[in-house]
Amino acid sequence: MIGVPVARLFGIEVRLQLGRVFVIALVAALATVQIAQLDPTVQPAVQWLLGGIVAFGFFLSALAHDMGHAVLARRRGVEVKSIVISFFGGATPLDPASPNPGDELAIAVSGPALSIGLGAVMALGATLLGALDGPALVASQVLVVLAILNLILGLVNLVPAYPLDGGRIVRAFAWRRTGVEREGWRASAAAGRTVSVLVIIGGAALIFVGEVTNGAMVVLSGWFLRLSARAIEERVKVNDLIGDLSVGDVMERDGPTVRPGLTVDTFAEQLLDVEVPVTAIPVLAGEEVIGILGVRQVRRLRAGDRATARVEDVMAKPPRLPMLAPADRLVAAAEQLQRAGLDGLPVLDAGRLVGVLTRRSIGLVVKDRTDARRTRAGAGAPSGGEPSAGDTPARAAPPSPDNGGPGPDPSDT
Repeated sequence: MIGVPVARLFGIEVRLQLGRVFVIALVAALATVQIAQLDPTVQPAVQWLLGGIVAFGFFLSALAHDMGHAVLARRRGVEVKSIVISFFGGATPLDPASPNPGDELAIAVSGPALSIGLGAVMALGATLLGALDGPALVASQVLVVLAILNLILGLVNLVPAYPLDGGRIVRAFAWRRTGVEREGWRASAAAGRTVSVLVIIGGAALIFVGEVTNGAMVVLSGWFLRLSARAIEERVKVNDLIGDLSVGDVMERDGPTVRPGLTVDTFAEQLLDVEVPVTAIPVLAGEEVIGILGVRQVRRLRAGDRATARVEDVMAKPPRLPMLAPADRLVAAAEQLQRAGLDGLPVLDAGRLVGVLTRRSIGLVVKDRTDARRTRAGAGAPSGGEPSAGDTPARAAPPSPDNGGPGPDPSDT
């Protein structure tokens, strides 16, 4: 589950992952220590109260950061239904993205710019209040901590390594300069690799001088950025393999559907049978798709509970469940499926269910095209003629200059 809804602002649902509550508690504890260092005369109970205020203020700051992305994205024509508060940054499954590199650049910059601007305003307010006595002085201490946290939030997100906003900025710059989205991803991966090495070296240096805990955290952060860079590299390889395909080329058609009031055992055996090529079943209320029931949802239930649990109680549903269109690019849809952590996504045409894109269907096309490439590499690439029958399980290879067609869009490669 991608968080729980906590608010709705400007028509956008705000969701919070329960694990982020730990971040709020950590910020409260660190703020309490910081306030005690700034003014040791403040009573412990007041220090904790102020720490709680700082934690809530930072929650609002993180919300403002992510809302900055979402509001600008919507103004640029990107549909945004929900966001997930990410606190210290990093792309989430519900982050808005644009198919236009210029808009994507503006969306990526908006969050850090807003955080740095808030930090500057709070720092100014703290300076003005610091010249006064009494409660104003206490308020200035709170603003100092919040200003520092906002500046950290903004500056850290400018680090050029995906999934931080800086990685998205590098991607958008390279994409806009070359006109090819793949080159943007490659530039982002290269920047992420470089940054990850520098961060790991910096963490090792901290460990060497005795800052073991801080150094270990920095090293882990660098390793995470390295893994993210590798993930981008794998994405580029997948794009090279299936970047010319759309969802409609690969989706499973004419599959079964289920009603929300039925019990899970109605379809449990069919979903769990490895011999049956069905891994995700759309849930319909009338003609409207309201969710999807997949292997993962069924496996989370004990066998004895499947006869009483209803489909509507365990199905994945919006906003966790994005809806696809047949014309959507397969690479982008596969990424949505991966980030949603589901077995399949419904495909709608004019609001009507026309198919399901599943991990299985994507895996089959990747396998077939990989095998076809290996076969051509072993036999020598043909200079012309008919396309390989193994290029896709759903259709022949897309038109290309060799068989009389216009060829794939260069931006897809």
